[in-house]
Amino acid sequence: MKKTPKIARRRQPGRPGKEELDGALLLLRAAETSFATLGFRSTTIRGIAQAAGVNHTLVIHHFGSKAALWRAVMERIANYLKPFVQNLRELQGQTEIPIRERLEKAFGLMVAATCGEPECGLLLSRIGSERGKSLDLLVEMLLRPFHDAFYPLLEEASKARVIKKQSLEMLYFMILNAVTASVSYRHVFNYFDNTPRSLAQLEEGITKLLVVNFAS
Repeated sequence: MKKTPKIARRRQPGRPGKEELDGALLLLRAAETSFATLGFRSTTIRGIAQAAGVNHTLVIHHFGSKAALWRAVMERIANYLKPFVQNLRELQGQTEIPIRERLEKAFGLMVAATCGEPECGLLLSRIGSERGKSLDLLVEMLLRPFHDAFYPLLEEASKARVIKKQSLEMLYFMILNAVTASVSYRHVFNYFDNTPRSLAQLEEGITKLLVVNFAS
């Protein structure tokens, strides 16, 4: 009896299959690394494809253009940050908890968010040096939501004299830069301190330093 040949069925239009989703995520990761390393202007679709080990036509198939790919990278990171932003907003309303304790939790959230996306610091640094639409989108989708959720806690802490009276905007960005740079350039620590540290240990250490240096 002859066996019935198997027929390869094409996936019907609709939701993308798992392989397609995994492929798109792989490209987004490769794109994030390229943007963080080279900046938006110097990053090319062919370079991203080469880093991902695929043909550049696949990048075009998934995203269409470099600008669309940049937006997709921003959307992915913004979705990742949403729970952290929500937790910061909830801290604002938890007035039964002393502001110093809430500020410590806010520091922890910032550090945890950065450690979960270690290349974010490089991305902020690189794109921050390129004024234009790429920076505008980064500010709109990543920086502003996190800032607007965190800043009121600094204001409350300042009024309660938990932190010294000063320019809170400058303080916020000093804290942000300290956190993102420490995580992004953690490999440099090895040249000065050869104590082995996991990312979790680094997260704990940075949070403690923030509390010691920025909360009285």
